[in-house]
Amino acid sequence: MKKIVDDPRLIYKCCYLYYKDGFSQIEICEQLGISRATVSRLLKAGRDRNIVRIELDNPDSVMYGELERKLESVFDLKEILIVDELDIGNKYEHLKKVNEEALSYFSRTFQDQDYIGISMGHTLYDLANTNYAVEDIDCTFVPVVGGVGVKQLSSQNYHSNEIAQSFAKKFNGSAVQFFAPAIFNDVAVMEGLMKERPVQEVISLFSRLNAVIMGIGSFESPSSTLVSSGYISQERYTHFKQQGAVGDAMLRFYDENGDTSKFEEFNNRVMGISDQDLIHVENRIAIAVGEEKSRAVLGALRGRKINVLITDISCVNKMLAMMEDV
Repeated sequence: MKKIVDDPRLIYKCCYLYYKDGFSQIEICEQLGISRATVSRLLKAGRDRNIVRIELDNPDSVMYGELERKLESVFDLKEILIVDELDIGNKYEHLKKVNEEALSYFSRTFQDQDYIGISMGHTLYDLANTNYAVEDIDCTFVPVVGGVGVKQLSSQNYHSNEIAQSFAKKFNGSAVQFFAPAIFNDVAVMEGLMKERPVQEVISLFSRLNAVIMGIGSFESPSSTLVSSGYISQERYTHFKQQGAVGDAMLRFYDENGDTSKFEEFNNRVMGISDQDLIHVENRIAIAVGEEKSRAVLGALRGRKINVLITDISCVNKMLAMMEDV
């Protein structure tokens, strides 16, 4: 006796009702007088026998969907979003498009009561101040590097405390203030300050973070925010480059493989979330665009510093070329 799920006529009819006429599975049950489980098996049989062939027509807004899936697999990423550069009239409009993509991603992934770590730098400053409407999310933004800086450039403040406040204002959430320098000259002084209750209260939140948002610093960029903001001297910056540094994530430097060992003396004097704690954060989100960021992004990926990347096609193409040269 032929099983009902082997009946090609019934398989076709079930698939037609579901895929062509838009019937729900419950409506098909009523139409054909069969159970919900049978409908599910008939639809699966339709796909298995190629009675139904599903094709995805990639719209222009996600034209790099296949490449995104490939890179997610290669680097074990939760998600990568690649922004195109076609028909972009100027750099400002391009960066605005990237920032809008990032804010849209935050809107669909952040939840009420989440704790979101915030780094420093011009990338996050621009992102937090992008004119793009988002829904209110009652989350708390936590600086993950010390928020007291040395210099303020004109009206722009690239330090983590100010950026956390800007994100809180945008999402109608709240922000924590981290009243500590980002970099110390003496580890003992830093460790002493870490024992103070206001600092401990911020550090205790690092284990509760649902996400961290960071920019990626690059040694191939024409200028460094780290130098211009007074975080490090030009001499030290040049020395790190000679040692093989390709980038930094939250002020901690690394080489092309994501290895930080050559820079431990400096990295250990950074007040903020440690690499060991960072790796346990569920969503480690980086925003980086342009060819000059490609080597630094590749190092961050290899070092597993990030698992979500929002970037553009020029950065990705240069990164792919470097991977082929290995």
